[in-house]
Amino acid sequence: MIWKRWMTALAGLTAGAAVLALLPEHTLFTPSTPETASAPGPTGERYACPMMDFIGIRPGDCPVCGMRMTKVTAGELTAEQQRRMGIELAKATEGPATATVRAYGAVRYDERTLEVVTPRVAGRIVKRHPAALHAGELVAAGAPVIDLYSPEVFAAQAELAAALKLADAHTLHALIERFMRWNLPAVGAAIIGGGAPVDTVTITSPYAGQIILPPEGAGMSAAKLPNVGQEVLADTPLLRLVEPRSFMISVHVPEARAHWLRLGQPVKLSSDDRGELPSVKATLAWLAPELDPAIRAREIHIHLRDPEGLLLAGSLVEARIAVALDADLRATDPSRTDPARFTLVPKAAVLSTGVRHVTWKVAGRRPDGSMKFDLAPIALGPRLEDEAGNDVFIVRAGLQPGDEVAAQGAFLIDSQAQLAGTPSLLFPRGAAAPGHSH
Repeated sequence: MIWKRWMTALAGLTAGAAVLALLPEHTLFTPSTPETASAPGPTGERYACPMMDFIGIRPGDCPVCGMRMTKVTAGELTAEQQRRMGIELAKATEGPATATVRAYGAVRYDERTLEVVTPRVAGRIVKRHPAALHAGELVAAGAPVIDLYSPEVFAAQAELAAALKLADAHTLHALIERFMRWNLPAVGAAIIGGGAPVDTVTITSPYAGQIILPPEGAGMSAAKLPNVGQEVLADTPLLRLVEPRSFMISVHVPEARAHWLRLGQPVKLSSDDRGELPSVKATLAWLAPELDPAIRAREIHIHLRDPEGLLLAGSLVEARIAVALDADLRATDPSRTDPARFTLVPKAAVLSTGVRHVTWKVAGRRPDGSMKFDLAPIALGPRLEDEAGNDVFIVRAGLQPGDEVAAQGAFLIDSQAQLAGTPSLLFPRGAAAPGHSH
């Protein structure tokens, strides 16, 4: 008889099954009884295998790999464990609820100062003066803008000359009023002084300011500076002028801080290229009456004066607004000498699920440097950020000023508590030992 390969495989499987049948049950499986798997230990102690992901409630060897299991005890750390886990402590303090609201925006001209230069008569542009050549040009009041060929003005001059010869006072008065409405009193005065009618007049700017181009989409008539040969109608915009050192910034403040602001608050500004801008005086001038539902934020307008010319339109700046809250967490004057006081804790010390918040509080110290931490559920108020960027939470309940808490490494302490089956962030009543899991 010839021995086949499949016969070898069949013999091996048969022998293996026989061996498994003869082994004691406890060497292969961990009994899943309330005592060993589901019931938390009375002291919050768990034993973990250093090699496998097995956690049990009794000391001994790991039933999976046979290695000796080590004890896991929640909230008790030796000095060496503290060093390895990078534990750093912080104290809960007492202080006012002051914060800095930060926002970023691009500088733009303050269009409250906008003036528009328009001719009051129709005609064709035959010449542009320097005031109409470039955006950004500074224009003085009374500066010439364009020369306009206007048959209408020429005809009115002829009528005025005829009325003078006829001594028609009523017509003279009406024609002089017409030249005044056109902002061309000098043209009418020249005819009264004996001058001859002209068909081209100079349109001047009644305002001083800096030329800006209209925003995109403002329409064809306002899309560019006037050009020679262009036909214009009466009241067609020629130039848009603004006060050159008056600016504004439009920014958005998140919903959580939307009620912390008040009109007239001073604003500190800084930019990447100029740094701090103490000479630029800025104030909060407008608060939107509603939130933008798309970004859950409130729009605010900041108006500023830049007498030293440090900013350009389009510059990106950071705006910082100092705010303070009263005992009811409503906006109040930051300069008050008797502010409401609260228990404050660093943000790094708070572990949160978004609904439940806890911190790990120092409950005891030993001479050897070891420490014991207790889980402290807390009720939080708003998060506050100061000028230096340090974050703290207002604590409504659960901590007192002077309490020491774990700031750095709090998550590792909480993870240890989960392994030990004692109360933690995710398991307020403690977690059962999971045993071997995948």
